[in-house]
Amino acid sequence: PAFCHLNPLTCWGEPVGTQHLEEVLRDRLVNAPEGSYTKRLFDDETLLRNKLVEEAQELSEATSPRHVAEELADVLYFALVRAVKAGVGMDDAVKVLDERGRKVTRRKGDDKKERIEAAERILGGGGAK
Repeated sequence: PAFCHLNPLTCWGEPVGTQHLEEVLRDRLVNAPEGSYTKRLFDDETLLRNKLVEEAQELSEATSPRHVAEELADVLYFALVRAVKAGVGMDDAVKVLDERGRKVTRRKGDDKKERIEAAERILGGGGAK
């Protein structure tokens, strides 16, 4: 459904940011050009998992605002690849965040030791790049 008399999604031009990235990824899922890195990620679950873990670690270690932004962009890209492959979009994630924000009780929020140990195994114990 469109929200503009001209029938695009909006009257303000083409999507940008994560909305545009999600559209490109959805297209690449079915129409990837030869040699596409995104297609390789769609096809190689281990590579995609490893890149998600690696980039999340790099984000956690980034110190300058620019480096944090760069690593966040990497995490968002790999997370959206995973999401699109599963048929999930940013709107689905935002809906979950909204639902969680309305919860009366929350879990404690501690780290999950077994997930940290699994990430360390993926990264070989020494971290990424």
